[in-house]
Amino acid sequence: MKTQSVVYRCPLALTNKAKDKIRELGTNEGSFFSLETSFNVYIEKYPETTDRPLSVAIFLDKQASGRVSVENNGLIIVLHCVVEKDRFITTNVTTRSGHLSVETNWRRPVHLKFDLTVHRGGAVPLDLLNLIHEMPVAQESSEYVKKRIASWEGYLKIQERSADIPDMISPYSGLTFNRDFSRMTISGCKLNDKEWKSLKDLSVKLKGIDQDVGKVLKANRTSLSIEIELNGYMEDRARQQRFNLKEKEVTFSNFATLSQVKRLRQGFRLLENGLAANPELERLLFENKPPVSIPKKRATLKFHNRLNEFQQEAVIGAMSAEDLYVIQGPPGTGKTTVISEICLQNARAGLRTLVASQSNLAVDNALGRLLANKDIRILRVGRTESIEEEGKKFIEENVGQYWKDHTLEEVSSQYEAGRTRIIEIESEWDEVEQKQKELEPLLLKTQSEVKAKQEAEKKFSEIQSILDEQKQKLEVANHEKQVAAIQVRESQETLHSLNAAIEDDELFLIRHDDSETIQKRWDDNEQAIKALRQSITCGELEIKMDEVKQASEQASSECEKWAEAINQLNVLFEKIAGVKRVDGLKWIILEQNIKRTFKVRELVEQLEEIRGSIDQLEKLKQYNDKLTKAITYVESLLNQYNVQFQQFEQRQHYAYSAVEIDQFLAELRNKLTVQRSNINPGLLMSSLEGLYNRRGFLAQKRERLLSFDNYKRKAQEAFGQLKSEIVEQLQQKQNENKQFQQKWAKTLQVQSSELDSLQSKYREMTESAEVIPNAKEMLQEKEATGIELKEKIETYEGIKQKVEDNLQKREEEVQLLASKSKELEQVEARLTQLEHLSLETEKELLPLKEILSSQPEKEHEKVLTSLASLSFKRESLKQEKLKLPLFQSVQGKWLSLLEEANEHDLDEIRKIYVKHANVIGTTCVASARKDFIDNYPEFDVVIIDEVSKATPPELLLPMLKGKKIILVGDHHQLPPLLGNDTLEETLQEMADESDDFEGKVELKRLLKESLFERLYKNLPNSNKTMLAIQYRMHEKIMETIAPFYEHESDRLQCGLNHSDLERDHLLESPLIKRDNHLLWIDIPNEPTFFEERMKGGKSLYNPAELKEISRLLLELDESTEQAKLAGRLEANQKKSIGVISFYGEQVKRVDRLIQQELNLRNLTIRTGTVDRFQGMEMDIILLSMVRNHDHKQDDIGFAKDYRRLNVALSRAKELLVLIGSTKMFTERTKQEDTKRMYTHVLNTTKKQQGLRMLQEVR
Repeated sequence: MKTQSVVYRCPLALTNKAKDKIRELGTNEGSFFSLETSFNVYIEKYPETTDRPLSVAIFLDKQASGRVSVENNGLIIVLHCVVEKDRFITTNVTTRSGHLSVETNWRRPVHLKFDLTVHRGGAVPLDLLNLIHEMPVAQESSEYVKKRIASWEGYLKIQERSADIPDMISPYSGLTFNRDFSRMTISGCKLNDKEWKSLKDLSVKLKGIDQDVGKVLKANRTSLSIEIELNGYMEDRARQQRFNLKEKEVTFSNFATLSQVKRLRQGFRLLENGLAANPELERLLFENKPPVSIPKKRATLKFHNRLNEFQQEAVIGAMSAEDLYVIQGPPGTGKTTVISEICLQNARAGLRTLVASQSNLAVDNALGRLLANKDIRILRVGRTESIEEEGKKFIEENVGQYWKDHTLEEVSSQYEAGRTRIIEIESEWDEVEQKQKELEPLLLKTQSEVKAKQEAEKKFSEIQSILDEQKQKLEVANHEKQVAAIQVRESQETLHSLNAAIEDDELFLIRHDDSETIQKRWDDNEQAIKALRQSITCGELEIKMDEVKQASEQASSECEKWAEAINQLNVLFEKIAGVKRVDGLKWIILEQNIKRTFKVRELVEQLEEIRGSIDQLEKLKQYNDKLTKAITYVESLLNQYNVQFQQFEQRQHYAYSAVEIDQFLAELRNKLTVQRSNINPGLLMSSLEGLYNRRGFLAQKRERLLSFDNYKRKAQEAFGQLKSEIVEQLQQKQNENKQFQQKWAKTLQVQSSELDSLQSKYREMTESAEVIPNAKEMLQEKEATGIELKEKIETYEGIKQKVEDNLQKREEEVQLLASKSKELEQVEARLTQLEHLSLETEKELLPLKEILSSQPEKEHEKVLTSLASLSFKRESLKQEKLKLPLFQSVQGKWLSLLEEANEHDLDEIRKIYVKHANVIGTTCVASARKDFIDNYPEFDVVIIDEVSKATPPELLLPMLKGKKIILVGDHHQLPPLLGNDTLEETLQEMADESDDFEGKVELKRLLKESLFERLYKNLPNSNKTMLAIQYRMHEKIMETIAPFYEHESDRLQCGLNHSDLERDHLLESPLIKRDNHLLWIDIPNEPTFFEERMKGGKSLYNPAELKEISRLLLELDESTEQAKLAGRLEANQKKSIGVISFYGEQVKRVDRLIQQELNLRNLTIRTGTVDRFQGMEMDIILLSMVRNHDHKQDDIGFAKDYRRLNVALSRAKELLVLIGSTKMFTERTKQEDTKRMYTHVLNTTKKQQGLRMLQEVR
């Protein structure tokens, strides 16, 4: 991000605290701000709150503001300011470490000139204020990233599980290696129980060897042995038997994992702090619809490699994209070719490219196609021992020597060619002169022939014009003849049709009744119809009268019902008037279902409340009388003691319940009865006090109540209002009753009138009409007869008129036929004459055509071209002869300099090469090494290959460096391995260890949809493409995986022109024929062939399939030997075989089988799980499917993932052999999608006659 060129004047005021902070830096504000005329700064915006106005932090750029940096020991000065319209107010000044970056995506670069002579009424530049307002708030942006990136924590949690394991050191007794030196077993290790359990996946270092030798595959506590997977660079050392070490000590370390986790976390922090090269990276990664920039225009490119249409589209799209481009590459579609082409195009455009991948092998494969191109300067960064041979010449310490050797070879070749070129030039000069002399007479001859042809062309054109005119007339005459012949034929056909029609119609008129006879029958039929309709109308009137009578009776009944309801309510009104008590009214409300309106409820509640108050008055009076009587009695007993009773009346009164007062009086009565003869005065006084207190309490309560008369008056008012409310509701109901009664009375009157009218009409009709039984059925028949008779009349009259018309037409057509026949004779005579003239004219053209068929101008042009070419070559030879000595001199100096180059020269070449390297290759995690970050902080383009095999945190590390990011992968293949385990296995293990593992949900989601898949689905078409032509597999093998890509925009195609020729495995055996490319050996779904589980573990194996694999490998070895003897294969050639399985335990047992039991001299074999084999290819693949059982609750495990099946099926180039139970995978598996995909594989195999029953092959 570059600093803006505009310098903004910034009025600045400082608080006392800020001034003190500047003094702590050893200066004052005046001196500090005078160090530079203007300052390059980065502004960071703070979040605004109600109590904190707009505020910012201003970071002084230590690189651009050099004097400030020097004066403050390289520290970064930060001014914390409140932004107002007329000034910035600095409230604090702090410092940051000099190694921290001030440039982030959350900050904006600005050039400020601070003005300390600030006066109120000035103004901060509007453009500067707008820039600050439009800035993102750094804290909010960082929180957004933290929130979204938290979903990736699960990956790091998994790797951190064992990251804190300390190094373990142990003596050992011996080392042994497997047959291909890919694995080593360490024997006699001495570790404690806890250490044995922690060994898996740790790196291994032997004392005496500086580098890691490999990592732990499995440990056997019982045999004290540990199996190690050797690193590639250690396999050669093992073959050379260079493991004879003096001290037998081994160290197991987890340093590599711990270092990797630290780098991944560092990637999280960089993104959170806005330190990505692409400021939109977090939104591109996390938003559902990535906000990519629309390409400004499609790039126009000249391709270096031979690319198919999809590869070209991928390269053009990647070069046109502004920020992100995704390439989906199904197996074998040439992803590496596309990557190399993009790197070359970037280099030509002056861009620096980072090529990264999860593994070193993938990086070196991607760079492999670029080695020979002069425009590419490759630098391979990483641990030398981990880099493949193709990439080692491009590591930093080797590039100087490589460039020197490559350039020396090229210059030497050119120098030697130049020395022999001088003699060649003289010889070529003489040859050119000789050829020029030979061509001169030929030139004169061709010129004469060209002139003769031109004259012939002119004469030919004139005669051709006459011929064309004749032919045109001939065409017109032919056309006229055709028209005349057609007209004659049509006239004859018309005349024949008319004669036939007249004959048929006259015969019809003779055979059928005439119109008058039919009309009489129709009139009689109409009279019968009229009588039937009158009879039907009488019947309908009878039905209508019955309906009206019933309606009249119903209306009468309703009138009586509503009259009764009115009478009942009148009686109820009288009853309400006589009710004297509330309960009576409540019963009427309940009985009549009167609506309890708010008013009714309020009045009822008021009456109940008054009744309660009256009851309380009565109770208070009763208790007051009881207490007064008791007081009188107790005072009479105390009179003899001269007690003053007024003191009791004036004391405070407490609250008492009725039960408590009753209890107090009962206890007092009992006490007085018991002590009748000798009463204690103290008891009497305390009892009197209690009586006065309780009576006083009753008096207080009585004072809060109204008088009895008041309550009575209120009750009477409320009672009257309640009556009125009830009567009002009932009156509304009475009004409704009256309306209904009037309505039905009116209806009754209408029905009676209608009935009278119908009866009168019925009497009139029965006097004149006859009642006919079944009148409706008879009416239908008569109406049908009437229609039929009418149609007959119309038909007869129509045919009669048609005969008359046709007789007239026949007369006219006879005259027309005679006329047209005469015209045809005249046209035929004229046509004969024209044909004779055309034939004569064509004879004149024959000699001219012979001349025109020759091509002297081509020969003439050829001679001229040859002369021009010879002239150009002569001039070129002249120039080359002059320049060659100069070239030889320069090349000689170069040769001398290169041959004499010393270590210093090579080091200088290395420095220049590294400085100008334009394609850097490294692994994702290595891109976060400190030295790599320092040397290569950012790239124009970052290409990440095999994205599907890397976790999102790993992908983030190289993404942070790219202004533009290109992702290459295939979401229809498997997600990354975590250690040696699949994602499913890791999730299962984490679930067993802890139910609340934080990242489990995200990892499960990524099992269904990876980061690559989400981006590919949601990006616009301008930012993605699929490579749809594969070159790896025989087309018959490709058919098995085609459905996995059928929902993409383009279907997967085979790019091999001749699959049978280019992917011929050349083997013949009892099982395998030359035309076989896909086989499935069907293992029976029976107990003898079922899977088994390893002891003390979870992985599965299948002994029956192991036996079949052993038999197959022996057969393949033998058939390869036979192919060599027959000359189909070279004598030293071996077939590459991959034996893969869905389960690791099966692979281990296959390894043991190959190493200990089989001797396969003609095969190169590699084994592995399907997950491990992703990205590899072999001539032949044997897939052991393992799963075979009859458990209703169980399924096929990992094999149900279509991505795993896709990888398994797409590794073979020439022959794929599946070994497993077809019934298990196509019938017994639970999920329909899984059944469908395995059924497709089975059907494809059957179609190719590739299904083999186990009993057939044994």
